[in-house]
Amino acid sequence: MNFRNIRLENERSTHVTKRLNRLNTWKFFQVLYRENMWRVFGFSILMLLFLAPIFVMLVYGSMQTTQLQSVLPTVGDPFTTGAWLGVEQVFAQQSFQINVQNGLLTVAVSVVSCLILSGGFAVIRDCFWTGKLFVKDANNKIVTSVFKSMWLGIKANLLYAIVAEAILAFGLFGIITFGSWSVMVMPVWVAVICIILMSILYLFIATYLLILCSVSVTYKQSVGRNIKDAWLLLWMNVIPNIFHFLFALIPVALYLITVGGMLQSIVMVLIMMFGGLYFPLVWQSHMMRTFALFHPVDAKKKGKSQSGTQQAGQEV
Repeated sequence: MNFRNIRLENERSTHVTKRLNRLNTWKFFQVLYRENMWRVFGFSILMLLFLAPIFVMLVYGSMQTTQLQSVLPTVGDPFTTGAWLGVEQVFAQQSFQINVQNGLLTVAVSVVSCLILSGGFAVIRDCFWTGKLFVKDANNKIVTSVFKSMWLGIKANLLYAIVAEAILAFGLFGIITFGSWSVMVMPVWVAVICIILMSILYLFIATYLLILCSVSVTYKQSVGRNIKDAWLLLWMNVIPNIFHFLFALIPVALYLITVGGMLQSIVMVLIMMFGGLYFPLVWQSHMMRTFALFHPVDAKKKGKSQSGTQQAGQEV
């Protein structure tokens, strides 16, 4: 692949004064937290609100499964008669139907989370160059804020985000549904191999779609140009891209691991405080550092004469 064909033209952040940012994700978060503590909390909660419909549907599905268990006879009950033979199969079939129905509803309501892939990414795009979530110019005019950046990002990237979210949601639903169905009709080892292969394919597709959304929200280009640039960027840093995608999903993994455990309350508090900010921050800041390779920002150098070339930025 010829990575020199990556263009990344017509940057959308022309409304902000770009400052050099060489910070890793943790130090970048510290800058944001120091400069905008309450706005960081507000932005995180706003992102969580876009995910709320998904959690509501998951809880609703869990309640339906629990209700099904309560109306079926307990396996091994001393009063069980031959009339209840096959109750395990009945429960498996009915719970599978419940999971499919609620899975489709979850896919439908998950479209709201596409605002994270457009508005949320745009917020991180702008504050990556400014170090702040809220900036005013010399005339006291708002240059960038959470809601302004989100609106610009939604206008620029909403269609990409909707398509990406639909593919991601249906893909995950398909893998989960296949996993539940396959263990009933084929040997377990065959089902496991199929699920692993599908998961690897899903991982690459998901990473590519996130790169595509990041490119679209950062640069104003044609659809074909965005698709080509995103494809080249995927393979230019394939390992770092996949690593940051998985790293951005740590809150989800922690939640699943600690469900029903002693640490669940602590994890839930952390998710409520920073969970909504975490995913767009980790992913989009990674992509902004990648984009900076093609459009570098120079640092101001001490002792440079005023007649020299004017530098484009300074350290965050």
